Amino acid sequence: MNSIKRHLALIIPLLALLFGIESIILIDRSISTHEQKLANSYSIIVASKEALDLQKVQAFVREVDGIKPVAPDYMINELKQELSKDALESLQKELPLFYSLRLSVFPNKERLEQISSTLLKLSGVTKVEAFSKSHSQVYKLLLILKGSVLIFSILSAILSCLLMIKQIEVWRFEHSERMEIMSFLGAPSWMRNSVLFRLAIVDSVLVGIISLCALFYFKDSALASSLANTLEVNTSIIKVWSDSIILLFCSLIISLVCVLFVILKQKDL
Repeated sequence: MNSIKRHLALIIPLLALLFGIESIILIDRSISTHEQKLANSYSIIVASKEALDLQKVQAFVREVDGIKPVAPDYMINELKQELSKDALESLQKELPLFYSLRLSVFPNKERLEQISSTLLKLSGVTKVEAFSKSHSQVYKLLLILKGSVLIFSILSAILSCLLMIKQIEVWRFEHSERMEIMSFLGAPSWMRNSVLFRLAIVDSVLVGIISLCALFYFKDSALASSLANTLEVNTSIIKVWSDSIILLFCSLIISLVCVLFVILKQKDL
């Protein structure tokens, strides 16, 4: 029973730390999904006296993914009743060419301003309308949520690491007699502390297995579907196998770093 408690003392804070990491991963994917949706539905209108093509525009703005001429039919139709045929033809000759630019990614506010100013420097361009209505409510919510989760995860990670270090120190104390004997016999440091590394690796693998099971369960749960609908994404952002590998790797690295910290700290005492 005591052995289980000793392992849980490392497993629980490590699970809390990995929960924060997975939350950040999922929110990042949700933001990327919304950025792609916004990029697909977003366009910049450019008025130019000269013809523009994709290659010319991409030389100045790398994010431009497509360019399409826009016929000013709506404006012409509105003026048909007010202008004579000759005046209308004259106006059509004077009108600039209009283009709709599609971007490969959804830019932030600062980048959007840079793109607008760069396009205005193109030869013949007289007007750029970037429609900076841009950010949807859900996208803004995700950005706020990401910041909140990041702060919470950092605080949780600090507390989790402190608890893990404390538990590893307990392990070291429990095996101190054995370590002293090995030290007396001239065993190198890595061999004396091998039991700490072994315990940390075993617990990290257990946490990795628990994370895999939790992700499988969560992906098909009603809670995951509800959250996905709220954030206007789908549950495919939960990549069970790849996320489990990432979490297992993080679990091993964090545990081993904590063990090394305890060993180095003990040497300094």
